[in-house]
Amino acid sequence: MDFELTEDQKKLKESFAELCVKEIAPRADLIDRESIFPKENILLLGKTGFLGMGFPEENGGSQGDPVTKSVLGEELAKACAATYLSAGASAGLFAVPVWKFGTEAQKKRYLPGILAGDKIGALAITEPDAGSDVLGIKTSAQKKGNDWIINGSKTFITNGPVADYYVVVVYTDKEKNRDGISLFLVEQGTKGFSRGKPLDKLGVRGSPTSELFFDDCAVPGENLLGELHMGFYQLVQTLTHGRIGMAVYSLGIAQACLEESINYAQTRTAFKKKLAYFQDIHFKIADMKMYIDVARELIYKAAWMLGREDPQAMLFASIAKLFISEHATRIASDAVQIFGGYGFMKGYKVERLYRDAKLGEIGEGTSEIQRAIITRFVEEQY
Repeated sequence: MDFELTEDQKKLKESFAELCVKEIAPRADLIDRESIFPKENILLLGKTGFLGMGFPEENGGSQGDPVTKSVLGEELAKACAATYLSAGASAGLFAVPVWKFGTEAQKKRYLPGILAGDKIGALAITEPDAGSDVLGIKTSAQKKGNDWIINGSKTFITNGPVADYYVVVVYTDKEKNRDGISLFLVEQGTKGFSRGKPLDKLGVRGSPTSELFFDDCAVPGENLLGELHMGFYQLVQTLTHGRIGMAVYSLGIAQACLEESINYAQTRTAFKKKLAYFQDIHFKIADMKMYIDVARELIYKAAWMLGREDPQAMLFASIAKLFISEHATRIASDAVQIFGGYGFMKGYKVERLYRDAKLGEIGEGTSEIQRAIITRFVEEQY
């Protein structure tokens, strides 16, 4: 077993980290404070090849593997969680199912713009009465001639207010339950489709989220993504990618909290001593380091398994996401505690990180859903 990054990965990480520090991180506070969609950052990520990493070159992709993308993703999430989230929803949650299940015509139409950062994508699953319960969705599509007529609504959709393209999850045969779900590609501007205003969120405020509405929205038959009634199983594969991505999101935030805490403890004085001299501060930082390093190895293993198309990748994606998302929330809380009153003030990075961290326990399947997935694998094994 080799736990060392390759020389190419190390060099790529170093150059990408420098880019994030110089170009991405300085905009993060303004993006958060003013709820600005980071389109400029996403375009930059497209130019660097980050968005297209691992996708076929003929579709606008670039060389790379899931482990390398995780390594770089940590640097991006550390610099600006909002940019990471919106980029991942577009070049991950939208682009992955198009790449995996789309026709050649669909790949040619949708992937190049998304992977270049020129276009924005979104995956629409969640509804007002169906979050973790995917089978509880009510949005449906009925065949009418050569078209499918979609009716229903979605909510909490990342990139919802700004996306050009959407993968929409619907029932095409409700009575078949999971065997009656299908995916459709819907473009902004389609008659019968509309989107709500950005929702006012606790964190990652630069990554906009909204409702979507479908009122007799007609999409052509060629907009069916993958096989009819196979949408649930296509989602399972897509969300394995997404859960590794969300674990990287939490990892980047946690690493940023650790670095901020160390720097502050080495400069802040209390009782005529630097905070770094106090044992309780030592223990908080030691715990941060421990959880972050363990999580990083879990994520790399899950990403490595994904690259090998190992069936167990789904299990390890859930383990990695569950472990680091819950610990990132605690790490962010400890970082605020180390900063004391300053940590509670706007303008201090740990205050933003504290708000951003919680989403890791909710997005791409809550902690409870991850535990259910892990338990199912354990029961099948034993």
